[in-house]
Amino acid sequence: MVGPEDSFLEKIKNLNFDYYQLYNVSPKKTKIIKKKYNKKIITSLTIENKKDVEKYKDYQDHSEIINFDSKGYEKSIGFDHSLLEDVPRSINKMIAGNIKIEDIPDFKNTPYIIDVSGALESEKGVKDTN
Repeated sequence: MVGPEDSFLEKIKNLNFDYYQLYNVSPKKTKIIKKKYNKKIITSLTIENKKDVEKYKDYQDHSEIINFDSKGYEKSIGFDHSLLEDVPRSINKMIAGNIKIEDIPDFKNTPYIIDVSGALESEKGVKDTN
């Protein structure tokens, strides 16, 4: 969810979600959402440089997973994954952004959860089930 309004969160509060994935939500609001709706949180940060990566520190205490995504969203733009080298292993890290199925072997020995959802789309918003 990108910057969800309170009215939207109220509409979905009884749906059976284990996690809320949040983009563009402040650390303070993330903490409130986690507590109020009793959900696990995936905080998504868009990454272009080391300064963007460091933002995880503001969310680590109220997010189960930190998703490091590219600034390109659906434009299939990647980012330099070496920027994540200094993020402690204790942080559950997900990476996204132009990761294709054929790239998966490259991540075999990394501590990352891999988000390939965009790579599975045959067109924007449509997953290819073949």
